[in-house]
Amino acid sequence: MPNDMVQIIINQSKEKLATKQLLGHEVIVGIISISKNYSLNEETVSHILHEVYSGDKIRLLNDLEIASLIIDEGLIQRIIKGVN
Repeated sequence: MPNDMVQIIINQSKEKLATKQLLGHEVIVGIISISKNYSLNEETVSHILHEVYSGDKIRLLNDLEIASLIIDEGLIQRIIKGVN
C-alpha cells in the first residue's frame, strides 16, 4: 500500500476517534480489517496504530484488549508485543 494511502488511514482514523464517531476498539477493528484486505504487514499496522493513538500506549493497549474479543487473538497479541 502506498504511503499516501497509509497516511489517509491514519488521518481518517484519528479524526473518527477524536470526534467520537467511533470508539477506540472500533477504529482498531477497522484498521485490522483494512490491513487484511491490503495484506499490510504487522510493522505497518503497528505504525498506523501508534500514529492514530499519538503514542498513548495505555489507551492503545486497552482498546486492543477490547478489540481482541472481536478479531483474531493471535494478530492482536503480536501487535501488543510490538507496542510494548
